Amino acid sequence: MSVEDMLACIEPFTAARNEEIEVLARSVVRSRKPSQTVIIRESQQPDGLYVVLRGRVNLVRAADGGRDLILTSLGPGDVFGESCAVEGVGASTTAVTAVATDIARIPADVLSAHLRRDSNTLVRLMKLMSEKLSEVESVASGLALCDVEERLRRTLVRLAKRQGRHSPADEGWILAPVPTQSELARMVGSCRETVSRTLSAMARNGLLSSSGRRMILGETLMGNSAAP
Repeated sequence: MSVEDMLACIEPFTAARNEEIEVLARSVVRSRKPSQTVIIRESQQPDGLYVVLRGRVNLVRAADGGRDLILTSLGPGDVFGESCAVEGVGASTTAVTAVATDIARIPADVLSAHLRRDSNTLVRLMKLMSEKLSEVESVASGLALCDVEERLRRTLVRLAKRQGRHSPADEGWILAPVPTQSELARMVGSCRETVSRTLSAMARNGLLSSSGRRMILGETLMGNSAAP
């Protein structure tokens, strides 16, 4: 897929004019980052808008006790670093690769110039930022109000809807590669051992099944979850 085609099919550029897509495409810088590479640090202004091409990027925030919390996990087609478009505003989270990841970066000055010329992208970028904020608020609410099992259910459903695919033949949603149990623990504010026991109980109850880095979430789990 060409850079132009890639940009045209991801938010916030889906309504941008063709000539604008061509200008953006000429500025794109592609790179491959090893696992656990910090791309953007919390509170620092990003140097551009990033697109995940392959792999996975976790958005992390420091928590009490020296631990950190994974607020969301991004896969192919997802973007991060949106605050680069707002002068003087730093990133609200640290972006770190979960696995070896291919990314594309649109420099901040190129994006800002594009936004001044194309209001359609600006509106979509604001909507994207609002949706991410709502997701973070949902995660925070779950940490305060839900037990570990419910938080894990919501997290798996959210990941499946964002990064997985519906497979009627498998009677559920396929999530692959599924985050490690340690990553899931950091997403739900628990420990790996508790997550492991909870996943085993959910499997015994027929809610999910897994093999290696592949997990199938049953229709019952997907239908009953309150995750957005």
